[in-house]
Amino acid sequence: MLTALKPEDQQPDVAAMKVLYISDFLTEKNILFFPARLDKSNIFKDLIGSMNLPDPELALKEVLYRELWGRTVIAPGFAIPHARIPGLTHVAAAIGICQQGIADPKSTSQQPSLYLLFVGPTNDVQQHLSFLAAVSTLFQSKDLAKHLVQLTTPGAVFAKLRAAEGAQ
Repeated sequence: MLTALKPEDQQPDVAAMKVLYISDFLTEKNILFFPARLDKSNIFKDLIGSMNLPDPELALKEVLYRELWGRTVIAPGFAIPHARIPGLTHVAAAIGICQQGIADPKSTSQQPSLYLLFVGPTNDVQQHLSFLAAVSTLFQSKDLAKHLVQLTTPGAVFAKLRAAEGAQ
């Protein structure tokens, strides 16, 4: 069975959590900054590569396939590309920041500057939906995404997320 491993080889137990914190699924190593005009598939590939997944090619294929069914932009400048992966046992996530947006010749609308990409198991919809709900709750403040994009280091982004989660 495939699993996404954190550096300490432990995943948060989503079912046991009373409050799910997005930052529990992140480390500074999977908060990435991208130059302007990079295309979405390269951003997704790098974000997935930072997650220590056993089959990153499958994860990329599934996320890109999911994007074909509809962009996952939930607010101006903020997108949450995601997919459910067969055999995965836990949610894995990464953040990508593109301060100048991305290159998408198919779209004339504003492109996201902040991506929170995550993958979850196909056999545990509750984990996937719980994470999605936590993202939605955390980013109810429109200013959070705007503030994160202005930061310049993974440590600063992680600290800002932790602080925002503590304020919920």
